[in-house]
Amino acid sequence: MFTNLRASFFLTYKAISRGNKGTLALTILVITLAFINITFISSILSGAINTAYQQAIDNYVSNIVIEPGTDDDYIEKVSSLKRSINMLPGVTSCASRYSLGSTITYDADKDGKDIREISWTIKSINPEEETQVTNIHNFMVDGQYLDKLDRDQVILGREVSGGYGAGLEIQSLKGVKVGDEITIHFSNGVTRDYTIKGIFVTKFPLSDMAVFITEKEMESVLGLHNRASEILVRLDQPGQEELYIQRLRQIGIVDEEINPWIDYIGLVSGITQSFEIIKRIVTFIGLLVAGVTIFIVIFINTVGRRKQIGILKAIGMDERIIITSYMFQALFYAVVGIGVGLAVIRFVLLPHFISHPLPFPMGMVSLLITKKELLTSIAGLILVSLIGGLIPSWRVARENIIRAIWG
Repeated sequence: MFTNLRASFFLTYKAISRGNKGTLALTILVITLAFINITFISSILSGAINTAYQQAIDNYVSNIVIEPGTDDDYIEKVSSLKRSINMLPGVTSCASRYSLGSTITYDADKDGKDIREISWTIKSINPEEETQVTNIHNFMVDGQYLDKLDRDQVILGREVSGGYGAGLEIQSLKGVKVGDEITIHFSNGVTRDYTIKGIFVTKFPLSDMAVFITEKEMESVLGLHNRASEILVRLDQPGQEELYIQRLRQIGIVDEEINPWIDYIGLVSGITQSFEIIKRIVTFIGLLVAGVTIFIVIFINTVGRRKQIGILKAIGMDERIIITSYMFQALFYAVVGIGVGLAVIRFVLLPHFISHPLPFPMGMVSLLITKKELLTSIAGLILVSLIGGLIPSWRVARENIIRAIWG
């Protein structure tokens, strides 16, 4: 067997060293481009998916959301509940919020003529707690974040304020700015005026559609205390949500609804699932192109050397040696192409996109190359290359000796 492998290696070496150098370079280039295409598309889509998921955790609902039970309007005894949650190992922090429907109006000239009006849900935050579970305070593009004692101040996401690259400009307040005064008509009948203290842009649509006032202000609007519409729970390690939901049940949170962050991003989740399908399609097409390319190259080589193959068989060479030599040739194309592709990705594409991430609807996206997907691409490319080398060489090697020699 070792002798047969040596003979196959020898035939492969001679075929490559004496073959057309232009064809060799072109074949390797095609394999390189196919590998780069597979890896690049897969990694950019993986990056988009990861960005969307991370944005949901960092700037929308944190890891876990606790809401009132079906028959309740609010979560009761919030202070003691938060203390119990914070005592759980692995919980970074938690923060409570109130939510209340409203109508927001903005009279730009204060003359009753150009009044902009939208219906929106207002949420309250305790700024000190909120900064421990979300990162919205890091994305203020104008003005300032709320302070705990603010009573007549409000901060808006860009999709509410309008401007700043908002995608829902027509449904927004169409360009209100920091310092402008808006009127909020709460659904419980309370109406109050607020000054816009800040505007934030996370570039995650679901986050940028938020309007926040302080917890103290919302409690005065509702006439409530020590209750909440939702509690956000931040974990040390993402991916442990189901485990901690069980632990939250064990400490006595039984009647409330407890859900992981993934349940709150239905639209975004649908987009990421589409990305996964696109990744599979692009990978399949890339592998198919690489396999067909090697098939054509090996097929042309074997057809052009039919007489030589026939003579080798006539002097007693096992046809398996001939087939193996062409498979080694296909493997050479694949390994060199993958090596060049890895170098381009590692030293060109990856540094570029880390420094210049792409703007996607869910945020700034860079390449995310996972070891599993990279190994899958390498293994897939090697496999289709071997198949592409096997089929044409097997057909020619099994041909009748006389027919092969005389054509």
